[in-house]
Amino acid sequence: MALYVHILWHMHQPWYWDERKEEFILPWVRTHATKDYLFMGKLLERFPSIRVTFNFVPSLLQQIELYLEGKKDRVMRLAEREAATLTEAEKKEIVDLFFLVASPRTFESWPRYKELWERKDVALSTFDVQDFRDLQVLYQLIWFDPILLKTDADAKYLYEKGRNYTEDDKRIVFEVTRKVFKAIVPQYRELFERGQIEITFSPLYHPILPILGDADVVQSLALGWPSFPEDAMAQIRWGKTYAREVWGKDILGMWPSEGSVSEKVLLWAAQEGVRWVATGEEVLFHSLGIGRAKDGSAPMVLYMPHCFQHGDHKIVVFFRDRVLSDAIGFEYHRVSASQAVEDFMLKIANIRESLPKEGDFVVSVILDGENAWEYYKENGLPFLSGLYEALSESKEVATITPSLYLQKVCNIPVLERIVPGSWILGSFTSWVGHPEKNQAWERLFETRENFERKKDLLSPTVRQEVYELLLRAEGSDWFWWLGEDHPSPQKGIFVNHFLGILERVNHLIG
Repeated sequence: MALYVHILWHMHQPWYWDERKEEFILPWVRTHATKDYLFMGKLLERFPSIRVTFNFVPSLLQQIELYLEGKKDRVMRLAEREAATLTEAEKKEIVDLFFLVASPRTFESWPRYKELWERKDVALSTFDVQDFRDLQVLYQLIWFDPILLKTDADAKYLYEKGRNYTEDDKRIVFEVTRKVFKAIVPQYRELFERGQIEITFSPLYHPILPILGDADVVQSLALGWPSFPEDAMAQIRWGKTYAREVWGKDILGMWPSEGSVSEKVLLWAAQEGVRWVATGEEVLFHSLGIGRAKDGSAPMVLYMPHCFQHGDHKIVVFFRDRVLSDAIGFEYHRVSASQAVEDFMLKIANIRESLPKEGDFVVSVILDGENAWEYYKENGLPFLSGLYEALSESKEVATITPSLYLQKVCNIPVLERIVPGSWILGSFTSWVGHPEKNQAWERLFETRENFERKKDLLSPTVRQEVYELLLRAEGSDWFWWLGEDHPSPQKGIFVNHFLGILERVNHLIG
């Protein structure tokens, strides 16, 4: 029996660029670029026998291009301001934005930042010019990955200095940042071209495709609003086209936004030449009417991709092992790297033991490739290094990408039907159902219908601009942050940006 491990790191950020303000409203594309995107590729380079899949959402890559063109985010602009000339309003904005950290792990490597953070409640009355300057620099540096801090001479200098930064040090910070941005796509293109990784894409602006375009799903959820299948298909088509332009090859695999699928979504993907997709295990379980056993073990079918066919179109679906994926995403940061790796490999061994001795099986481990690591020691470097090393040395399992698996294995079981769902418990409740979420969808579709009525009256240039804005407004993140299930201090920023996109559309169409 062959047991393969398919790891997919999903790289995604919402659309933060605001044309009205000519800046990114939040810095998270930049901070994850310097902390995660280059880091994950550089680390994998050290383990040439490991095969991994990276999913890059096209709208994330578009925003990386904007940074390379010289566009800036609000935090960046505030950091660049000379500390001695900051206004009271700018100081308040810095205090509001520069202490947003997800994990106490941040303080382990940055004692001066911890000092400032402990005084944040009295910062406006007690910080002097040097305090503000150090905060301006350190809030950028805490988002630099550990490999960068050790191997880049300028980054290493800034890290070792630790405090008492100068205005010239800020220039160095952003020179290093630009170097990172320039290196990201070439890093992954090189890994892709030598066959160590597979690159996949998501629909252009990361929409929940079944809610956007599948009338049957909308009706089954009793939502009562129109569907726009043409938008869903455009998001897939344009995402795939853009990915081919970036990577120089036709991209054959797609991670549907939030793993959200339905039979129509799979058909649309197949029509655009997508050969395989992946989604959550609950979609498979709901489709087959089965589930995990009481002891938590999964049925054999979870470790077999399935083929879904509609007429002349067929597509292969891989299913995410939720237990293993969520262990990396939410649990392993609580224990040592060695304990985490040992537990992961034990879980893999138990899966292997539970499967028949004949056949080719694959365990799909799929999760965000950036959000978990700030909770880990050294941004996950010890854990990921240990995991890749253990998988490299294993004689029982081998890493693989989906396209390589499909080249090796021809006997793919058929799945007669797909119950719509996402990678979060097989439901859509993270994006729809709450009154706030539904109200946002209603505002979106009201604006979309307004465009449909007036589009023929618009010039081709304006029509294209409006449609692009609408596709951005269809992204999943606007709805994720509404309601009570995902509280965030930045919720108001997301809401205002979403409404701003719709206001811009309504202005352009009159």
